[in-house]
Amino acid sequence: MNRSSTDRGPAPLWRRAAACVAAALALASGTVLGTAKPAAAHDGVILTLHGDGRGSVWVTATWQDGHPVTEAVGITLLATTADGRREGPAGLRRNGDALTFAGTLATGDWTVVAEMGTPAIGRCQGVLHVAPGGAPQDIVCAPPPAAAAPPPAPAPRTSYTWVWYVLGVAALAGVAAWLFHRRSAATAKRRPSSRRTTPRRK
Repeated sequence: MNRSSTDRGPAPLWRRAAACVAAALALASGTVLGTAKPAAAHDGVILTLHGDGRGSVWVTATWQDGHPVTEAVGITLLATTADGRREGPAGLRRNGDALTFAGTLATGDWTVVAEMGTPAIGRCQGVLHVAPGGAPQDIVCAPPPAAAAPPPAPAPRTSYTWVWYVLGVAALAGVAAWLFHRRSAATAKRRPSSRRTTPRRK
């Protein structure tokens, strides 16, 4: 009586092992994709330098895709003048969407440099004019160009030396088997006959 396909017993061991491997790969891929760094998904950062014209300075940061930078930020500001005055470098504090400079700049033309280290590398430089009746200024700085990817390493040359080793071993095994068979056949021919012979009388 033929047994149906539904009562052939448990699946073979190799099928169950393959299913376990597939499940593990799916779990690993989901874990890797689910824990990707947010900064990598946003590309570079765009810094904008702001001045109200009367000495207050702040910076805003947005990702290149337009989203604001909401992660913890490490950024410093340095301001210098042609006559040797200097403010900073000083860390900027977050105030809403702005990263503000705690001090104020005196009257004059200031070369201001803001440099971000985290969560991405960014830099913005511009000249802000400070005067009692100064006008607001906004200086937008594009993200630094991405470093060129290194050229791909040449693919390693595939060696087929092992094929010759395998063929050599197979040939030696064949020769050894042929010699063994030939020797066995020769030994069987040389065996003395079991019949007893009577000596001839002179």
